[in-house]
Amino acid sequence: MDIDQRDIEKGPLSKILPKLYPESISYLSELNEYRMYAEVWSNKKSKEWKQRSEIGQSGYLKTLEFGEEKKRRKIDKVRFDYFVAANSVNYIAKGIRPIISVQMGGIQTNSIISKINKAGRGFFKTQPSLPSSNFHSKEYLPETFDIRLGELGLHTDKETSKCYFEINTNTIDFPNPFQKVILTLILGKEAFSEKMLLLHKVGRKRIRCIFEDPAIFKRNTSTPNAISRLCVAWPFFETLVFDFTGTPEYYKDVCLLGTLIKEKEGAGSEEGIKTPRIDGYA
Repeated sequence: MDIDQRDIEKGPLSKILPKLYPESISYLSELNEYRMYAEVWSNKKSKEWKQRSEIGQSGYLKTLEFGEEKKRRKIDKVRFDYFVAANSVNYIAKGIRPIISVQMGGIQTNSIISKINKAGRGFFKTQPSLPSSNFHSKEYLPETFDIRLGELGLHTDKETSKCYFEINTNTIDFPNPFQKVILTLILGKEAFSEKMLLLHKVGRKRIRCIFEDPAIFKRNTSTPNAISRLCVAWPFFETLVFDFTGTPEYYKDVCLLGTLIKEKEGAGSEEGIKTPRIDGYA
């Protein structure tokens, strides 16, 4: 869908989520298509613009067709804020000596978004649920998969007690195939190498992915054998950070990219809720 037909809402997740069709919230690969297009657009006046434009037109940066002729682009607003993606993240412990896996999938298995959305809709008149095909191209809909955390080659951040792996964007040679699975979830499978090349050329030198420390299941005996987390894309700076350990309590102020529910009325109110267009996003 054209970025100019999308809306951006910013605030506490519990407040902004009920304003949007849940099926419309962008997935990671989709959000990053928009962000990468913004990188190309913002560098239009540079010496390398012609080359980047040609790379994009070869097919992997499909958002180039979303209005390249326009002088002023709304899309730039997706780069420099924290965005919650629709992708689900669940940590699962199995066995007597538990093996910890991270399960990732679509919004249908995102229990955090599901619970917030269900609670928030109680304040409004019932709205019809629309199929994902109304909002997303087929290639953006992620499949569900499981990866054992021990297979991701993670390092521990002593300050946060979280785990991570970090990849240089100046490479397409990944000795760890499971890391590449995560990266293709982020960037999409199509023309993956070209996307990495573009990121490196525009100064986005590394990609860091953050995960829960498997020890979280050992430190707290009351922890259930499954924990749900949010997928949060950090601002688009030199190191691109994707946090797969997000919680609404930690990220008190985030953005969502999706489609606002129109003509929605509050309970006991005769006036529709006025929601800002993307032009009003600050």
